[in-house]
Amino acid sequence: MNNRITIDDKLIDKLKKGDVKSFHWLYDSLSPAMRLICKRYVKTDADAEDVFQDGFLKIYANISSLKCPKAFMGWMKRIFINTALDYYKKESGRRSESIDDIIESRIEDQNNTDDDWDENSLNNANVNYNAILHVDFTQEEMLTALNVIPGHFRIVFQLHVIDGYKHQEIAEMISINEKTSKTRLLRARALLKEELNRMAIRKLRNG
Repeated sequence: MNNRITIDDKLIDKLKKGDVKSFHWLYDSLSPAMRLICKRYVKTDADAEDVFQDGFLKIYANISSLKCPKAFMGWMKRIFINTALDYYKKESGRRSESIDDIIESRIEDQNNTDDDWDENSLNNANVNYNAILHVDFTQEEMLTALNVIPGHFRIVFQLHVIDGYKHQEIAEMISINEKTSKTRLLRARALLKEELNRMAIRKLRNG
């Protein structure tokens, strides 16, 4: 998000009054960052664009409820994340159980406590960490790697690692328990490392 963008009382007041010019400025200034959030949570560009447009409509409709201008950026980001999560929940409800759901259930059914789990338990033995560290991945390549991860793992990874939510918050946001959130995070990290390892080796071989 662009730190040079200033959201002050005057701008918020104009937005609350429905000033079209101010909304156009807001849209032009923050749409790149908000679009990126949508693309992280929604796989296809078309669906991400739908979530993005829906998110801005919610900003327009709910700006009057914002009391503290200093909280605007966090408030706006949360609206886009929640809009993306609503889309994810809707789409997930249409799918049958995947092999990764079965794997996750088996992991959770074991007698280990959360503190016993580490990423090595999810088998990263073949990951070449030096290869990963020696490759500069573009933003698009990172998005591609994230999108390889099954949605229920990817969502938890993004909420916790990228957007900074705690497991208790994540559990409430996507209707799971904290242990499930922690397990999904470990699984997502392992899968992401495997995918980045494959991408890194390909890039190094291709020069």
